[in-house]
Amino acid sequence: MTPADTWFDGDTGLCRLDERIVTMPSYRSILQDEKVTWQELADQAARVTHLLRQLEAMLPPEAHAAATEALCELAVLSAIQRHYELQTLSSRMHP
Repeated sequence: MTPADTWFDGDTGLCRLDERIVTMPSYRSILQDEKVTWQELADQAARVTHLLRQLEAMLPPEAHAAATEALCELAVLSAIQRHYELQTLSSRMHP
């Protein structure tokens, strides 16, 4: 694996997946008009489900358990970030 392929910055230790998102064709295509439609969201959910099914089939049990935990924690992070953003927006609208 090259430094460009790793999920983490070698100097800071921070996750670099956000940097890679902006280069993904799916991200660029969905956001080219700066709007996200329900259909684009549904299509992306289907794309992720397909990729996760492929990945799951490739993983040995120990890697599967680790990937499951990491993906679930990533989902928790995504959910609480959204909650935090809504909470912050709500507090600005109703001081």
